[in-house]
Amino acid sequence: MCTVSILMNCYNGEKYLSEAIDSVFMQSFTDWEIIFVDNCSVDNSAEIAMGFGPKVKYFKTLANVPLGEARAFGIEKCAGQYLMYLDVDDRYHKNTVRTLLAEIEESSNLVVYAGHKNIDHSGKVIGSYKPRPKSGKIFASLLSQFDIPTASMIMNLEKYRGLGHTYDSEIVVSSEYNHFLQLSVANDFKCISGEIVDYRIHADGLTAEKQSYAFQDRIFTLEKIISQNPGILLQYPREFKEAFARAEYYKARTYVAENDLPQARKIMRKTILVSKKYLAVYLLLFMPETIREYILRKKYSI
Repeated sequence: MCTVSILMNCYNGEKYLSEAIDSVFMQSFTDWEIIFVDNCSVDNSAEIAMGFGPKVKYFKTLANVPLGEARAFGIEKCAGQYLMYLDVDDRYHKNTVRTLLAEIEESSNLVVYAGHKNIDHSGKVIGSYKPRPKSGKIFASLLSQFDIPTASMIMNLEKYRGLGHTYDSEIVVSSEYNHFLQLSVANDFKCISGEIVDYRIHADGLTAEKQSYAFQDRIFTLEKIISQNPGILLQYPREFKEAFARAEYYKARTYVAENDLPQARKIMRKTILVSKKYLAVYLLLFMPETIREYILRKKYSI
C-alpha cells in the first residue's frame, strides 16, 4: 500500500503524456503510485507510460468506454489511502500532492480541492481558475456553481470505498459533476486557496453533441439526487432552480450551434427570472453572431 494513488485515464494522449507523468516524478512527496488506464488508445500512449518504470502501473480496458466507466475501472486498481487524478495533458506543480495531502489528512473531509493555472498548448500560462474557499457540507454551493477541478483534488479513498458509491454508467460527458455532486450531499468537502496544477485549455471546447449530453447528464444527476434524498428540493429550492437553469443553458447552446436561434430563445426564456445572467444570455441571442459568440465564450462560460 502507498499513501496516494494518482489515476491517469488515457485515450490517445501521447502529445503531452510524458510532460504530465514527469510532473508526478518531480513531486516533493514521493510515496505515490500512478494507475495508468489505457482506454484502448491507438497511438503511442502505452509505450510512453510503460517506459517510466514500475511506479507507473499499466492497465487497459477491454473496449473504449466513457470516462466515468474508465475512472471506476481505475479506482478498483488503486492501492493508496488517498486518490488523485491527473489528465494526460495537465501538469502538477512541485508541491501539488504534498499540499492536498496536508489538508485532508487527519480531517473529516472526503474531498479537498483547489484552483489551477490555465495553460495553452505550448504550456504558457494564460489565466487561472480560483474556486472560492469553503468547507463542510457545501452541497448547496456546488448546486449553484459546481467548481471542483478534477486535476487539483484529492479524495479519501478508504472513506469513499466505505460509501459503496461509484460512477454512473449512464453519464456521457459530465461524469465528475454527477459523481462529486452526489457525494457532496452527505459528506464534508473543503476548497482551499491557491492554484496548484497546470490545466491545459483546448480551443475546441464543447461540441454541439457534447452540449446536448451535458444537458441530459445534469438533468439525470439532479433528478437522481432529488429521488434519493426526500425533501432535499424543499431544503434548497433556490439552488436547485439555478442548477436546472444551468442545464437549460447547455440545451440552448445545442440549438445555437445548430443555428436554431428561435428554439434557443424559447429555452432561455424559461430561465430569465432565475438570475440576471440568464436574462443577459437570452438577450444575447438577439445579437449578431460574432458579438454573441464572443461574449458567451468570454463572459458567460456558465
